[in-house]
Amino acid sequence: MTASVQFANPYVEGLPDGGQPFVVVTFTGTGGNAKGLRYAVPGFWDGGQRWKVRFAAPAVGEWSYSAHSSDPVLASVKGTFECTGWSAAEKDANPARHGFVRVARRGPRAGRYFEYADGTPFLWVGDTWWPWLKRGIPFARAKQVIDDRSARGFTIGQVLFGANSATQFAGRRFDAPDIDAIHNAERFIAYANSRGITLWVMPWWSANHLDQTAGPEKMRRWTRYMVHRLGAYNVIWNLAGEYNMYDYGGLGLQFWKDLGALVRREDPYRHAIGVHNTPPGWKAGEMGDSAQWSTGSVLHHEPWLDFNGSQVGHAKWRNEMVPRIIAEDYARKPAKPVIITEPWYEFIEGSAPAMDVRFAAWSAILSGAAGHTYGGGHQWWADIPDPALPPRKGPWPSPPNTVDTLDYPGAVSMGFLAKFMKSIEWWKFEPHPELVLEYPQPLASAIPGREYLVYARYGGQLKLDLRSSPTSARFRFTWIDLVASKETRSGDVNGGDVRAFHAPEDYPAHLHYKDWLLHLVRVD
Repeated sequence: MTASVQFANPYVEGLPDGGQPFVVVTFTGTGGNAKGLRYAVPGFWDGGQRWKVRFAAPAVGEWSYSAHSSDPVLASVKGTFECTGWSAAEKDANPARHGFVRVARRGPRAGRYFEYADGTPFLWVGDTWWPWLKRGIPFARAKQVIDDRSARGFTIGQVLFGANSATQFAGRRFDAPDIDAIHNAERFIAYANSRGITLWVMPWWSANHLDQTAGPEKMRRWTRYMVHRLGAYNVIWNLAGEYNMYDYGGLGLQFWKDLGALVRREDPYRHAIGVHNTPPGWKAGEMGDSAQWSTGSVLHHEPWLDFNGSQVGHAKWRNEMVPRIIAEDYARKPAKPVIITEPWYEFIEGSAPAMDVRFAAWSAILSGAAGHTYGGGHQWWADIPDPALPPRKGPWPSPPNTVDTLDYPGAVSMGFLAKFMKSIEWWKFEPHPELVLEYPQPLASAIPGREYLVYARYGGQLKLDLRSSPTSARFRFTWIDLVASKETRSGDVNGGDVRAFHAPEDYPAHLHYKDWLLHLVRVD
């Protein structure tokens, strides 16, 4: 839409702090499944005299729309259109066509996992793409990573659509959006959506003295602007990266609580909202005693917070915290999904070791997590060795010259996890560590009496309590070699008692231990 009113600064004047946007378009369903639905969608400034509104119809049928603005030209905008549905084949080709991602609303495990708007379960399998929307990352390189992750079964890309930090979309004074850079960023987002990947997107990364360099008013305005621009994409909101760092950026915890409530009010689609934390043990996180292992310990009861997230950080001892953190959040009431949103990164091949990458992922999911995020250090910058593209120069970590970071062992293991979990009804499983006996670290999830998953971190022998099923019950068990990502041995066993299972490889016949997954399914 082209406005007739001219502003000295349309971004600021068109989005006054505490006031209404310059233009709002109301979409009303008039026929079909859409009949009776109504969405008031805020518009946004897109450079010059241009204003836009983006609408993703949540239901098929006929729609009408009319704009509301103090500008008489914009206020005259109105029209109609018809929305048709995706076919089953089109949904199979791109899972994002099942609708926006939300917390599961119905069933015995409501509140524990995510689903698409049509009720299809959504497994969070994330990749850390933090500064991808920054100028200078070739789209061809990002496209290769997106295509690879989509093919492996990843469903989430975590990115910064930021006013500060790497992207700096709002200008040095946070009052002059770089429209060309934003258009380029939206190209990345749209492509990821087209490949079935939802974006966990944030407007800020907390920083020292953020209260002074930006301040509450500018932060609220950019956050609203992001919601207005990106709400029609398949996105999940993240209030900020490491929001509690440097004592909440000097803004105080209440500011972030209020910002979460603001995002909820501004978003007509009610996209899921989460937050990214800074854990204990980092100087920037310890300032003001604001460090936290999970948002659950501080924000769980905020009505706008849809799920809890945890950055455990980067070290083996931190990685070992994963099942404990997930179990603590899983026990909170009311039920909310929980995700490790930043684990120990596989910075270079062998560090973190792939076995530790798998431990974090499997221990999280079997302890009740709604999925897991993979940390690949070089995926920050979409680094892959490609002689057709110029080498990146700049911030750490330095990219490898020969190793394809897409195929780091941990990334391959995450792809196997994604495909395996999607082959079973994972959303029906509950954590049941008490069913694993005589094993140093019991990690199991089950539909008792029907199906079981056990992560055998050290191989060897474990015992599994199958007494919830009768002795006549017959189970098919399969050992899965997680190093090779393949099934290696299967057999049958009866229920009704505690049964012993021995991994196919063990010391001393095999001098190097490996981790295994044991899968049991009742077959009688």
